[in-house]
Amino acid sequence: MKRIFWLIVGIAVGVYAVTRLKKRAQILAPESVQESAAKLAAAVRHFGDQVREGMAERETELRDALGIENTNDREDYR
Repeated sequence: MKRIFWLIVGIAVGVYAVTRLKKRAQILAPESVQESAAKLAAAVRHFGDQVREGMAERETELRDALGIENTNDREDYR
């Protein structure tokens, strides 16, 4: 009889703990997901900026090497 009592108490405590943890995870998860997404977006944006800068530098180098004048009628990469 003692074992059944403690088994029931253990199950009840386990269910209570799991439901509390699930609620806490639901509360905390969206914020952390949004924060991670914002960090990823910032990293992608920074990478894109670096690529555009590199492209502009390389284009200038190629134009100088080929003796082509820099014209202002070309589109900016931004």
